[in-house]
This record gives sequence, structure tokens and C-alpha cells, in this order.
Amino acid sequence: MRKLFLTAAGLLYAVFLFLDLTLAGNSAPLKFAAILLCFAAALCGPRTTDGCLTALALGFAACADRFLLVPGGHYSLGVALFCIVQALYCARLVRWRGGICRPMLALRLVPLAVCLFTREPLAVLVPLYFTNLVCSALEAALFRPARRESRRFAAGLFLLACCDLCVGAFNLGLWTGFTRIGMWLFYLPSQMVVVLSAQSKGDVP
Repeated sequence: MRKLFLTAAGLLYAVFLFLDLTLAGNSAPLKFAAILLCFAAALCGPRTTDGCLTALALGFAACADRFLLVPGGHYSLGVALFCIVQALYCARLVRWRGGICRPMLALRLVPLAVCLFTREPLAVLVPLYFTNLVCSALEAALFRPARRESRRFAAGLFLLACCDLCVGAFNLGLWTGFTRIGMWLFYLPSQMVVVLSAQSKGDVP
């Protein structure tokens, strides 16, 4: 099943990157199909608590992508759903550690201070999402780095951070020739690695 997943996702990845590079067609349906494939792979993954949290997070990510891939879509709702994804990733890390990392929790909540200055949803959601993504990536990298699942999870989150940096740069009009491609160059691999990071042993719900 793992080989089948990696092969199918790799083919979709190659085709939509080709379409993006050559502008030969609309790649959005293939991109969304690849994300749904990651969700399906997570659903068929380990039946552990960690596996279920991973599948749930990828389900919310698929819903978020549905809004973000549609031109003129509900971007605030898409980013809000990605905030839920990060909350679920945080829950994975709490289970791994056996408790909350208090200093990191304080850092995760700092972006909420933006609410004091603006009521613009994206101005609050984007910093909240990205700060939690970076915190989760650092926690996964630093906590039991010898463990395979932790290394994979950290790698997936760092790839996702690279994707989001490309998204931000593209929206600011910076290096658009690369960032237009770069966001999905990093995004699908990040989701694939996160799928593979689910613990195959542990608590069974």
C-alpha cells in the first residue's frame, strides 16, 4: 500500500509540476486529487491514536485546500482550517511528549495579540497559523530526533514552512517565477511525509 501511494502521488506530482512549468493546462484538479490521495492514504494508515490524529489533520487540510485552490474562494476559511490542522499536529506532539511544552505554548499564542490592533481575519489567522507551524516543526525536530516518526514529521513540517514562505513571497510579488512553482514543489512532498510519520504502534482508540 505504501509503494502504491508513493507511486500514485509521485505521478500526480510530476504531471502537475509539468503543467505548471509549461502552462500547458489547469493543474488545480490534479493538485487537489493528490491531496485527497494523501488523506485516503492516512485513512488507510495505522489504526493508532496517532494515526487517527494524522488522518484527521489531513482531512482538514484537504478541506482547506478546497477553498484555497478555487479562484476567489474563501481564503480566510481556508487558513482557519489550516489553523485546526496545526492544532491537531500540536496534539500529536503533546501525546509524544506526554505533556505540553509550556514555553512553546506561550509562543504559539503570541500571534493572538494581533487581535488588539485589527479585526481583519487574515491578519490574525496567518501569523497564528505560521507561528504554530514553526513551533511544531521545531518541537518535532528536537524531541527524540532519533525516532523515525519524529524525523519524518519534522521534515514534513519544514517542507510545509518552505511552501508557505513561497506563498507569502508570491503574494508580495517576490521571485514570482520560482515561488509560483515552489509552493506546490514543497507542499505535496510535505503532505506525503506527514502521512508516513504516523506511529504504527501505540495507543489504539
